[in-house]
Amino acid sequence: MSQPAVANLIGGQDARHGRLERLHAELSARCPTCRLRLNRNGKTMLSLRGRPGASVVSVHVGLLDHPDALTDLPEWIASNGRRTSPRLRHALQEVWRDQRQHHLAAIPVALPDLDYLPTPFNLAALFDHIHTTWFVHLSKPAIHWGRNSPRRRRLSSIRFACYRSRPQPAIVVNPRLGQPWVPRIFLEHVLYHELCHHAQANAPIRGEPPHSRRFRQWESQYPHHEIARAWKKVNLERFLVG
Repeated sequence: MSQPAVANLIGGQDARHGRLERLHAELSARCPTCRLRLNRNGKTMLSLRGRPGASVVSVHVGLLDHPDALTDLPEWIASNGRRTSPRLRHALQEVWRDQRQHHLAAIPVALPDLDYLPTPFNLAALFDHIHTTWFVHLSKPAIHWGRNSPRRRRLSSIRFACYRSRPQPAIVVNPRLGQPWVPRIFLEHVLYHELCHHAQANAPIRGEPPHSRRFRQWESQYPHHEIARAWKKVNLERFLVG
């Protein structure tokens, strides 16, 4: 990585420069075949790619503020990314929270007062409304709640719903969406999103990715699209912790 690129990533802080140099030196000594890259990826903050003898380790720049955790990085690389020490895991969580706060501060949409459905609500009736209002020209897929699997640890990511076209079109909805603090427009947005996948399946284009430009154009036609996206950004952490 070039010096200007490094300076842009780490912000010109002397402490970070020093830690980066020490990390380079330690990796050169203990993992001489690894190449180090810095990133500002909000989702994949630490990754190891390549093959034994020619690996690339990508490290979020925020980890440079956690020198104790960085000392565990060679062991993490040696395990091929399978064993994450407690302090490295804690540092990743701290960096994720910092990134999250920075991201939320940049959200330009002011959230209005939102409507909420009674709990438990009728998923089939809400789905009928979305289908009839915007997708009546398409056949209606089946819909049902997914399994509610309790977890001890905080999730690192979440899929709100899943569409499958075979053997019969169906949408499976994450039961975490059934919580009383989830507003109606976000529930509608998730169902609308999955019906856009159903529309794709009914008019396939060879080689088209799931979230193509065509798909994004369809999805953006939901009237409360931007508000629903902004609400998700603000409340994602609540879903991840349960």
